[in-house]
Amino acid sequence: MKVLILNPFTKITGNVVRDLIYGCWCKGKRIGGTKFPPLNLVYVATVLKEHACQVELLDAASNRKVFDDFKKRINEYKVVIMTTSMMTFNEDVTILADLKKENDNLITIIFGAHPTFMSKYCLSKDPIDIIVRREPEFIIRDVIERIEKGGEEWKKINGIGYRENGKTVINDFYPFIDNLDSLPFPDRTMLPAEVDYFNPVIKRTPYTTMITSRGCPGKCVFCTVPSFYGNRTRCRSMENVIEELRVIQRQGYKEVFFRDETFTFYKKRNIRICEKMIEENMNLTWVCNARVGTVDKEMMLLMKKSGCHMIKLGVESGVQTILDTIEKGIDLEMTRKTFKWAHEVGIDIHAHLMLGSPGETKDTIRQTIDFVKKVEPATVTFGICTPYPGTKLFRQVAENYPEIEDGSSCDLNKIHTKAFFNETFTSLTKKELERSIHKAYQSFYLRPSYFLGWLRRISSLNELKRVILAGVKIIEFAIRND
Repeated sequence: MKVLILNPFTKITGNVVRDLIYGCWCKGKRIGGTKFPPLNLVYVATVLKEHACQVELLDAASNRKVFDDFKKRINEYKVVIMTTSMMTFNEDVTILADLKKENDNLITIIFGAHPTFMSKYCLSKDPIDIIVRREPEFIIRDVIERIEKGGEEWKKINGIGYRENGKTVINDFYPFIDNLDSLPFPDRTMLPAEVDYFNPVIKRTPYTTMITSRGCPGKCVFCTVPSFYGNRTRCRSMENVIEELRVIQRQGYKEVFFRDETFTFYKKRNIRICEKMIEENMNLTWVCNARVGTVDKEMMLLMKKSGCHMIKLGVESGVQTILDTIEKGIDLEMTRKTFKWAHEVGIDIHAHLMLGSPGETKDTIRQTIDFVKKVEPATVTFGICTPYPGTKLFRQVAENYPEIEDGSSCDLNKIHTKAFFNETFTSLTKKELERSIHKAYQSFYLRPSYFLGWLRRISSLNELKRVILAGVKIIEFAIRND
């Protein structure tokens, strides 16, 4: 039985960062044209491959032509598996419908944020046969094994949903994977060799991504992570992480982007990882995601010595009352200290900012822009706060405005750049909020001092090319409002 793992294309934009399983995906010029390899799909494909399944991974998001060629042989496959989220759901359903037109017997399986939080809604769409909730690897493995054996034993597996006799069946959750070391290393040879996953913050290529933990200690009202991972955190062991880094190094990669929700939460383990990287003289540079309050100057010094050159931080707002309202669990003074330490150590920081959070006003937006310019991140992204299914914010909106339905009307045309029910929890109109995003980009990026600062940081011709390519996209977004 042949199984296809599909990362689908979109007609809306040239790039979508859709590698994060919990579904908070970004796109377009606003993020400088950034792309990531679909690591969560590689994990699923690797688990199936290790269980003697005939599996192929198709990254159509990076090359639309390969999908057109693939459609001609869709009848060779019994199952297609795809991850989906709120902003791509409608397009993804259309793609599955097209595949089913070519192959009536094709079984479609989807996993990710939308199937987890909007299970019944997903199953109301005819092209979808099976939904998988929460962590997919072992659930999909078990489903495929039983489908291959024939019969309907697959319906007894926890963590899935399906239709039967016109009714929707949602099984209990499958247990979380307590021991993340039990997962195989993702087989990166399944990724298309010809694809360059462009990323402007990467200093050395080729680069790859890696996940060493799941979950986040935060409880932010706008984030799907707490609910998706059951309000718990787990991490891989130092030994397991180091062994994968050795594999990555042998495969010729020069840089790693740790895509953990909060890599720096596991301080004791990370000290051992950094020390081991230094001891083995690993020639790897790296980037990670962090949370204010989980990394100090001493840790930054060790991270820098082991190859870290950038930390990505969720700053969100420069107004404490906004941070308290969204239950971010951080304070502005600690944010200032974190940036100060990074500047002293020589590590760049990328800051994520949200405008249009609950309680936002014109004045708080101005304060946020002023704040982020003062702490001086190397790069920054501004996005409109969006209610995602599975979050406290979405539930609050849906209680009063049921017309939000599953949220999928906020597609890739709108996500993070268009207001989506924000007028119900801010004092801003849609036009005011949407204009503020472009004004924020103009105010931060179109400064002579910012340009000069970047020129001083560039250390190679390749890095200069990446910065120029990303910079052009960001400036176009800021000026053209597209």
